[in-house]
Amino acid sequence: MSDKLKRFAHNNKQPLTMLAVIVIMFVVLSFTVQEFMSYNNITNLLSEVASIAIMTSGVTFVLVTGGMDISSPSIMAASAVVGVYVMTTTGNLVLGTIVVLLVSAGLGLINGFAIAKLKMVPLVVTLSMMTVATGLATVISGARGLPILPPAFADFFNKYTVIGMLIVAAAILDYILYRTSFGRKIYYIGNNQNAAKVSGVNNDLIIMSTYVISGVCAGIAGIINTANISTARASMGPQSQILDIISAAVIGGVSVNGGKGRVREACLGALLIGGISNVMNLMGVSDYYTTLIKGSIIIFAMGIASLRSNIAEKKGA
Repeated sequence: MSDKLKRFAHNNKQPLTMLAVIVIMFVVLSFTVQEFMSYNNITNLLSEVASIAIMTSGVTFVLVTGGMDISSPSIMAASAVVGVYVMTTTGNLVLGTIVVLLVSAGLGLINGFAIAKLKMVPLVVTLSMMTVATGLATVISGARGLPILPPAFADFFNKYTVIGMLIVAAAILDYILYRTSFGRKIYYIGNNQNAAKVSGVNNDLIIMSTYVISGVCAGIAGIINTANISTARASMGPQSQILDIISAAVIGGVSVNGGKGRVREACLGALLIGGISNVMNLMGVSDYYTTLIKGSIIIFAMGIASLRSNIAEKKGA
């Protein structure tokens, strides 16, 4: 039994370490921040983290290939705006929800095609998509914004439904990335694109697929955020939100150089980042300081990852 526990601990070192950090943080905050451990605050925290965690899950697929996607928040906003426009125009909430996912998948496909087929730089492509998607959302929503949706939409996508969506999405995406042949090909590409191609992997198709997955995850986040405010607007996807997404992924052990990372750890990273934001909000700390802290966390996490990589290389030499 002890051997099994040792193997389990060794194979799950990263998530267990993160869980320990989160538990310690929550215990400390329960004594130092009033109302932090209340049932209402914890469920609110999980529902607030859901959209970031799901977008982080999608971006994790891209990062593991060695790519980059900074357009997720803007795709989220644009797809949500188009979906709400359809909902309020046709009165069909189901159709509008499907449109959100189709639009987000389409924008993700454009990213993937430009990067995989046209061999454009991922950062440049997704930066351009961020601008285009924000412009699309602004044009459609107009100066006065879109109408408020019927209460039935928010009632269906309540915080408990959202928490359930997060758990199911994270479990499915983690399984796809880590347990399927499709996922293994993503790791092959991230470790060595040329070697993967020689081995018969269709690099272009796999890379395009990861950007579509990232887009769909942004669409799911758009549905969640739309239910939260009962409408959609271009400002739903602020550029600063990508900092939370990348922070969560990096803290979760996803390598920005590709070839390493899992969805489950990335979601734990999102929970950690969400917990920091929640605490700062409860304590009335300025957003400027919150952003500073998150940026420092990214630098620290990347520094630790780089140090570990260098040590591993020296041992292997």
